[in-house]
Amino acid sequence: MKSLKAALMAALFAALGATAGGTLVWHLAYAEPEATMHLLLVVPGISEATFETVRRLLSEGIYIGMLRGAFTGVPYKIFAAEAGNTGINPFLFASLTPLVRLPRFVALSLVACAASRCIGERLSSRQKLFTSLSLWLSFYVIYFRYVGW
Repeated sequence: MKSLKAALMAALFAALGATAGGTLVWHLAYAEPEATMHLLLVVPGISEATFETVRRLLSEGIYIGMLRGAFTGVPYKIFAAEAGNTGINPFLFASLTPLVRLPRFVALSLVACAASRCIGERLSSRQKLFTSLSLWLSFYVIYFRYVGW
């Protein structure tokens, strides 16, 4: 991580990208709810139980439900599909998306920046990249072992 500013800008663009992708999934689910659900059910780590979890979280309120989902490993695309399927206002959904996605992206950016600074010059850029990729792979191995493939 070369700079905190670059990391935070990347987090912002990731949140905006999530907004664009979520809006697309919202529209697909609104127009074709069954086809969208069937398509999402073939994605690794997504099951009927995932949809049930999202319905439960959304029943607590769209903002708090999406925010809790962002920090508990619930795929955002399921929130987008459920929001479209249930007719949650697309402008409300799109405007809340960066607010619920950005905190996690910023937190991860801060952790990555702090880790990079701790490692400092002891590792080359290539070694830092390998370390990052190894941590990413390890995370998803554990994640899919926990939630299922």
